[in-house]
Amino acid sequence: MTEQNVKASLPEHQQHPSPSRQHTIRTYTFEAPTPPEPAHLAEEGAQHTHGREIRRESQLRRESALVTVVPRSTTPHGAPSIASSGLSVQEIRAPAPLLGVALLQQPGTYIVTDDSDKSVSTLQTDDSKEKFTEKTKYRYSLQRTDSYGERLATKQQLDLLETNHPLPPIAGSDFWNKARYLGLTLYRRLMIIVLLANIATISATIARASRQDGSFTYGDAATATGANLLAAILMRQEHIINLLFHLVCGLPHWTPLQIRRNAAKLAYNNGGIHSAAGNSALLWYIFYIILLVYQFDGTHTEETAISIVTAITLVLFVTIIVMAHPAFRRSFHDYWELSHRYCGWTAIGLVWAQTILVGIAEAYGDGHSLGHTLIKLPNFWFLIIITCCLIYPWLWLRRLPVEARQLSSHATELRFYNRNVPTCVGTRLSHSPLVENHGFATIANEDGEKGYTVLVSHAGDWTKAMITNPPKHIWQRGAPTTGVLRISSLFKPIVIIATGSGIGPCLSFLNVRREHPVRVIWSARFPEATYGREVMAKVLRADKDAIIIDTKKTGHPKLIALAYACVQEIQAEAVAIISNPKVTRDVVYGLEARKIPVFGAIFDS
Repeated sequence: MTEQNVKASLPEHQQHPSPSRQHTIRTYTFEAPTPPEPAHLAEEGAQHTHGREIRRESQLRRESALVTVVPRSTTPHGAPSIASSGLSVQEIRAPAPLLGVALLQQPGTYIVTDDSDKSVSTLQTDDSKEKFTEKTKYRYSLQRTDSYGERLATKQQLDLLETNHPLPPIAGSDFWNKARYLGLTLYRRLMIIVLLANIATISATIARASRQDGSFTYGDAATATGANLLAAILMRQEHIINLLFHLVCGLPHWTPLQIRRNAAKLAYNNGGIHSAAGNSALLWYIFYIILLVYQFDGTHTEETAISIVTAITLVLFVTIIVMAHPAFRRSFHDYWELSHRYCGWTAIGLVWAQTILVGIAEAYGDGHSLGHTLIKLPNFWFLIIITCCLIYPWLWLRRLPVEARQLSSHATELRFYNRNVPTCVGTRLSHSPLVENHGFATIANEDGEKGYTVLVSHAGDWTKAMITNPPKHIWQRGAPTTGVLRISSLFKPIVIIATGSGIGPCLSFLNVRREHPVRVIWSARFPEATYGREVMAKVLRADKDAIIIDTKKTGHPKLIALAYACVQEIQAEAVAIISNPKVTRDVVYGLEARKIPVFGAIFDS
């Protein structure tokens, strides 16, 4: 509402407030019903057709009204105020008495309470018919709300911070920097090391077998295949991951920074070993098939059965590896997940069948029982451990009641009460656990209260349905698994960067480690309106000087420059970031190339 609208609707003695009281006023209604044609709040003395219906609509609007008073000098004409989130908000016109009261308030956001008196009088007309008129004496009271709008960083503040600590250029060759920090990440280095070790072993074995026939058998190749499969599975086992983080985060802070940095990188880059071991298992399996063709001596039926099982298993292994390629995984995530799960289960089942078939043939030839033959095979014990690891997460499967609180049309909060969770762990949720599983960070309740919350942001059809039509119950699978933010405790101080709903995993750390020295940079579109005041309060409680950016007002910030400036300002030892893959990749490269330790998610699962 413009200044001219406000003055025109006020009594004459209120049209010229003192200079210190000159404000622009906007009123908003949240979740009020919208009529077929826009209706305005009824002003005193106004006459309307179908008056009772219009007044009833007006009353509903008054009960949910929110009024924002902002200084004219700092508010551009027509610009949205702090309360104007743009999310399910409809601007309306307020009656003159409400505007009159609002003009006398200090700048801020207020909840409107309607204290109007309504009286009904009866009038007698000439034709002896009764007509009723309703008169209202309007009175409004305003109660100021707690808004964190004034804590949002302005464009000028961000520019000043970057100016005080300018971002230096990246030293050295651009080619080598990209090769080192984008191409040869620790994840890929671990993958290369494990792959080369297996390839070197296979090559040496082939060379030896070519000189000395029978020095390496298909049983040895089966053992190597099983060992790699076991390594791949263990690197995705929840308690193994938790153990790695526990050991790393137990390092004292007097440990040299470079050691802490490398240990932290190793803790959450274990996926490189998982990928390399899976690929190595395929190489060893191919070698196993070749040796099996030349060395296996069984009946025609046994050879036929083993050949069929071996061929199907090989196809499944190739399918799993091809569909796990990052390009395919990004474009067809659901198909990748299904292929990884069901092809993996089927392949392990077929390896079991193949091991038993070979065991039957060997037991018959040696004159021993099948059990005696199997327990001597290392691969038999590997398969037992692998099978237990595959079954274990399903022992945690629970259908849990969940309370959903919609924060906005873009985000919702899910609250669970089944258990307490440690800091920085994730959980997997699903409507159909056999078909899909979605990983989310948990936020432990404050002060040890039982339960935890999960922040869900609109990132696809599944999350959109969770926001617009939240369930009463949901399936949860697997043990809580430690996430990358857990390594934040290793570094004092640390800069934590979050974009959008990435603040959820960060709160998992900030809620519990309030005393930890930290600088938070949170960039989001309408952070308060989208994620709620409670989230804003938690961020500011952990870091009273947190840099919270509303991208709708400032545009997308230069996160690399801001992070560097904050590192210099608080002398931080490291940076952690929770964002989407592109932003994470850019920030990690931009800071690592400037020799600043930075930790971001790998996006390999």
